[in-house]
Amino acid sequence: MKYLDELILPHDILAIRGNTHIAVAGVEFDSRKIEKDYCYVAIKGFVRDGVDFVAQAMANGANAVVSVHPPSNKFPHLIWVQVKNDRRVLSQMASRFFNNPSQKLNVIGVTGTNGKTTTVGLIQTLLNSTVKTAAIGTLNMNFPGGYNQKTKLTTPEAPELFAFMAEAVKAGCQNLVMEVSSAALSLLRVEDIGFAQAVFTQFSGDHLDFHQTMENYFEAKLSLFKKLGAEHWAIINNDDPMGERIIKELNCRYVTFGFSEQADIRPLKYHFSLDGIKALLQTPRGKMEIQSRLLGRFNLLNIMAAVSSALVNDMALEKISAGLSEFVPVKGRVNIAHAGDFLVVVDYAHTDDALENLLTAFREISQGKLILVFGAGGCRDKTKRPRMGQVAAKFADWVIVTSDNPRQDDPQTIISEIVAGFGEGFRNFSSEIDRKTAIEKALDMAAPGDVVLIAGKGHEDYQIFKDQTVHFDDFEVVNEKMRKGHA
Repeated sequence: MKYLDELILPHDILAIRGNTHIAVAGVEFDSRKIEKDYCYVAIKGFVRDGVDFVAQAMANGANAVVSVHPPSNKFPHLIWVQVKNDRRVLSQMASRFFNNPSQKLNVIGVTGTNGKTTTVGLIQTLLNSTVKTAAIGTLNMNFPGGYNQKTKLTTPEAPELFAFMAEAVKAGCQNLVMEVSSAALSLLRVEDIGFAQAVFTQFSGDHLDFHQTMENYFEAKLSLFKKLGAEHWAIINNDDPMGERIIKELNCRYVTFGFSEQADIRPLKYHFSLDGIKALLQTPRGKMEIQSRLLGRFNLLNIMAAVSSALVNDMALEKISAGLSEFVPVKGRVNIAHAGDFLVVVDYAHTDDALENLLTAFREISQGKLILVFGAGGCRDKTKRPRMGQVAAKFADWVIVTSDNPRQDDPQTIISEIVAGFGEGFRNFSSEIDRKTAIEKALDMAAPGDVVLIAGKGHEDYQIFKDQTVHFDDFEVVNEKMRKGHA
């Protein structure tokens, strides 16, 4: 049994109306999810204010409200706690309600513009070979034994996070590896998670619709590493210029990885092919040979990040090497959708940096033309659209610009903003608003030895338009077209 007065710390409270020593059956910020005797934390959002939904929360059974607003006279008999920071208190209350589960887990946070999902998958696979390890990320929240719950956000909101952690602890998990988004850090979703390790994959332009400036975006990422204490570990990509800035701010131990000779974990030799990656790594514990089904240079960086984490967790080199060879690529991350006369690859790349990594990786391992199909999401960072166009024109042989998730934006406007980045001299492109038609056109163009890269949506099986969300899966479009035969 939890009581409301146990869940909120006194220094966070501005005013109280009513007796807060009441039993609370749950903590929730979504009024639609409120059940009998739940406490409703009315978050003041960017678009709507949660206080507007107090009546709905009460109708669903809420027995108390926590808000940045003073007690409302509209609900004179409702217990009401006014707090300084509603998001800060939501995290604190959720953690306390579930008995602070992060304190019972070795929590590893992975942050960076790109590479988080694959790195989390790699780390989970490696650590699972020793002790039961849970994971949270863009695709799902899961742990061994069959628990697998889809996620809507890269880093879920605090009540969902701590509820999952409590389940993981109950199931005997000792480790949790999780993607930590910049939004989650800024909105204090992970404020009450005790991280033992933080991994920095890389930093490039994205999410400026939310953060406004690159400096704000970086400061959000940096805040994860500032949470680490002397006994903790930071794992830093030595090849990224921002890695040095993070290191200067650390109050903990750290290990670096990268292609640089200064990196603690680096490849002495490596080979990339369409079969995967082979490399000889230098580590602080000696040399280790690795083999992986993952493709491309950027995935070797993800592998080295995971190796760094495993070493910090005292895993033996032989066990790490064996785990890497067994790792199956994460859905939507450089997945081969068709292999025949030509190759078709589906990937989640939705930033200019991720697109460049994808294209240069296949330029390195393929002899044929690179045909790229991509778009950019609507109602998201617009500044990256021309940059993505610039990268496409520089590294692809032919580009078909199409829709991603247009949302409320006009699809043709998004395409025009991408095309603006091509430059006047680039003519090897076409545009096709309908994504299915665009993919089919790319497959019809492909000749033996070519690679068709379909970027932007990866694992997603939907497409979001202004007035509806429809089922759409890049893999399904490819499979259907290849069954019918390409022109």
